[in-house]
Amino acid sequence: MPDTTPDSSSRRDVLRTTAVGVGAAAVGGWIWEAGATTAHASGTAGSHVRAETYAGAAAVHGPLDTVVFGDPESEQAHGLTAVLSDTVSGGLGQPARVLNQAEPVGYWGGAVKFTVACAPRGTTYVTVKLWGDDQAASENETWRLQLFCDGLQIGHQDQGAVDNLDILGIEPRTPGRFFFHTLPLPEKLTRGKKRVELEIRSMGRIWSYGQNQAQLYRAQTTPSRGLYRLYTHAEPYVIPPRGDVQGPPPVPGTRTDPVEEILGKIRVRVAKDQKNYLTTANPWTMDAWAFQSLAEGYLWEGSPAHRDPVAVDRVCQAIDGRYAAWLADPAVLTGSDQQRQGFGRVGLILALLWEDLGERLDERVTGLPWSIANSGFDTGGSTPTGWTVPGWAAGGTMTRDTSLARTGLASMKLAVTPGKLLVAHPGRKTAVDAGGTYEYGAWIRTEGVSGEGAYIDPLFFDANGKLVGTDTKVYAAKGTHDWEYVSVKLTTPAGATQIELHLRLAGEGTAWFDDVAFVPPADASKPVPTRREAYTKMLVESRDHWRRHFPHYSNQAQICAIGLYQANRGLRLLAPELAYEEKKARGYLYQSIGIEPWLGRESEDGTPDHALGTSHHQVSAKGLTKELGYVGNYGEVTDWLIMMYESVTRGYDGQDAPELRDHMLKIIKARGYFRTIDVDGDGNRIARIETVVGWRNEIYPGETAYASRTAWDTHPVMSAAVFRDPELVGWTQEMMADGQFTSQLALLHTHTWTRVGLAALRLLQRDWPEFQKLPARPGRLPTDWDEPDFTFTDEECGVVAVKHGKELLYASLYWRARQGVNDYARVHHVTPSVQRSATVRSYTEVPGSTETYTVNDWVCWDYAINDPGAMHIPPGGFPPPGPELRQSLAGDVYQLAPPPADVPDPALGVDRPGVEKLFVGRAPFYRCAYGPYVLAMNTTKDRTFRLDTSDIEGFGPSVDLVTGRRVGPGEVLMLKPLTTVVLRRL
Repeated sequence: MPDTTPDSSSRRDVLRTTAVGVGAAAVGGWIWEAGATTAHASGTAGSHVRAETYAGAAAVHGPLDTVVFGDPESEQAHGLTAVLSDTVSGGLGQPARVLNQAEPVGYWGGAVKFTVACAPRGTTYVTVKLWGDDQAASENETWRLQLFCDGLQIGHQDQGAVDNLDILGIEPRTPGRFFFHTLPLPEKLTRGKKRVELEIRSMGRIWSYGQNQAQLYRAQTTPSRGLYRLYTHAEPYVIPPRGDVQGPPPVPGTRTDPVEEILGKIRVRVAKDQKNYLTTANPWTMDAWAFQSLAEGYLWEGSPAHRDPVAVDRVCQAIDGRYAAWLADPAVLTGSDQQRQGFGRVGLILALLWEDLGERLDERVTGLPWSIANSGFDTGGSTPTGWTVPGWAAGGTMTRDTSLARTGLASMKLAVTPGKLLVAHPGRKTAVDAGGTYEYGAWIRTEGVSGEGAYIDPLFFDANGKLVGTDTKVYAAKGTHDWEYVSVKLTTPAGATQIELHLRLAGEGTAWFDDVAFVPPADASKPVPTRREAYTKMLVESRDHWRRHFPHYSNQAQICAIGLYQANRGLRLLAPELAYEEKKARGYLYQSIGIEPWLGRESEDGTPDHALGTSHHQVSAKGLTKELGYVGNYGEVTDWLIMMYESVTRGYDGQDAPELRDHMLKIIKARGYFRTIDVDGDGNRIARIETVVGWRNEIYPGETAYASRTAWDTHPVMSAAVFRDPELVGWTQEMMADGQFTSQLALLHTHTWTRVGLAALRLLQRDWPEFQKLPARPGRLPTDWDEPDFTFTDEECGVVAVKHGKELLYASLYWRARQGVNDYARVHHVTPSVQRSATVRSYTEVPGSTETYTVNDWVCWDYAINDPGAMHIPPGGFPPPGPELRQSLAGDVYQLAPPPADVPDPALGVDRPGVEKLFVGRAPFYRCAYGPYVLAMNTTKDRTFRLDTSDIEGFGPSVDLVTGRRVGPGEVLMLKPLTTVVLRRL
């Protein structure tokens, strides 16, 4: 496709003109001209019948049929009927149809139905033309369009190999111009026919993590994206006819980047967080991100917590609280904070604060159900954390007095209203043993106290919260006096299981309380351990649980390995005799990022189960995380890599890890081939993650990313600041030059989650100052239009990335093949002018295959879930609301690729029909043709395959972009193991 237009109008000019209703011809919009030049004649390919058409200059393939939505003549010619639909004048003044929401709103919205021409043999493709400026107002309005043929749903509504006709994104996909998306119709629906009936239905958002139908399917509340044109064609790459308006190629601008303004907002957020963690928040209920933030703040000069011993006390109390929560509910180890990391952050924090912990580790754990938290009132703001005044005895004020304390930092001050009663007690009751004798006490200081006076009063309750027995009041002296200890020893009455210790003042005056005592008997069934004992137990249990439950999805494996290593690092400090040697601990990290094979889950004695064999690596030799094909957003694991690296290198007794650094750099740099260059919604240059060919839970277009992206745990300068690698620094400096730094930072100053706050803190604390010190580097993303051509192929992930002049081609040949080899591929073709995405038919060879999988009649997902925690989700997901739907792909039969010889069957204990499995969907050999390209890939380690160009209809002189060799018609190429041929028509 051409990369320039005859008209140099800026995008703003185009939009301004369109806004007043002037047509595309008047604004110089670029017009498709099929066959006008060699560049236009890049036609098509791929079919399920093992004979692809390869279109070049001599063979231009136009559509079989074209529906112009909003054009009365075209709609009438195709018998179009519409429900809940309006015609509009849309992008560049072109007619379109929107599909409206229902009244009352529901998951399904409007629909259009029509008939079109199809190919009676081979595959018929459907391409929809959509306006690239359309975007959702929020994530909750990411509506979808679903295709139907003869009443049957085409593919699946979420994450299927054949997926939605469109998913609206929260950012514009191709600003200022149209784009095209293509899906194949099942051959069984078109075989022997000349026409078929198609239907497009609009629907609401799908939240893929929904745990029931209501959570999964969200109502459509506004009109859909506009439908402009639909084409049917016999090859996957279609050239629309002359006069089909595309829109001008963008002229990229540079975003104005208000760096100091946005960093100022982040500083305000971080300062607020730090003050809250230091003074106000209940430390016993802090999550791990919060107490790590406070520990980091203790080490950072910019924090109010810097070198404040109170911060260390509160961090310990927070870990105490995590220990107490775990004793009450074992699921805290597996389900809270960052799942699969377990209590790893506790080990990391011990390493960060080790030289400042002092005697705190030998103190008793606080916050247990059988202890009184904040008994010295050292924690809190204006009032002590964890203490409360009941409404029935609120005759005065309770405050935390930092100007007066017997020990520690503060005391509790009670000032009674004359003649009234004022009571303060812990917010939760304290567990006691039946028949046990406990001592209850407090130090009390008074000023001008008269009347009943200041006293303590332990009250006993049964398990249902019913009062057992009567008050036992122990008084301090009246008047004015210094600290006096009052106490009482009481045997727990029959039926009592818990006590509530009241601190009271009645009559007149003011009293201060401090150092509340709760002393259990020596033989208490639940003794309070020291922190060293408790933390050691936490870390051992965390490490041993997660080594026995080591997951195999790449990001999950990395998180788990981080937690394993961090827990062991804490044990190295607390109890060296229980810690693994460094080589073994670091081995989990190696397994998770592909330095060593992933060996699976371990038994009690440490023997791995080799669920994926003895040679499966989590990361390919080329550096991509390895799952069921190329991973888009979920493949951006820079945050986990850096957390892993710093878990080894930071803090007390940190160690060098050059082998981790080198391997991590390879992983991060491999992602550079998967950055699409475009403009943002304001017409400014931007780099985005390639997600169109990503197999798992993708959004379109992908998030902004150069070297690093912004996510819950990361920000855009992190990898450059930590690794200081010249290429990553150059990519990050390219982001700064594009003005796309602060456009990614809104999450850090608007999202209140403590996890995001920790990422905001590290940006200010370490990464931004370090990045500013780095020298200028010339490196730029390899996908920049002015950079040299490249061909990146990864046979282990079945993916190809090609830059040829001002053209990018991404292809995932191992495409969402969860249960067997499905003969589908996904492509994304990008030029500065136009973008195409398509699911296309491919040709595969699966020698030695003896088993098959038959596609189920599911319409949401094409897979079942085997996660024990999600077994309530039925195979194929919850059915969508409304009348029952049928799946057009049901009954298709896929060959199963034989797994490696060392892999047990079934892998990972899969025992539900349709559960996705590694290996079985990855074909040994792929061939796919799209436009001017033919791709052939050998994914095996020990076989050679033939590529006979005479099998490809219309094949003409081409060049192999991998080797630079010219290839003529009729030539046979031999593909050695783990090699790929990328042919492009000359």
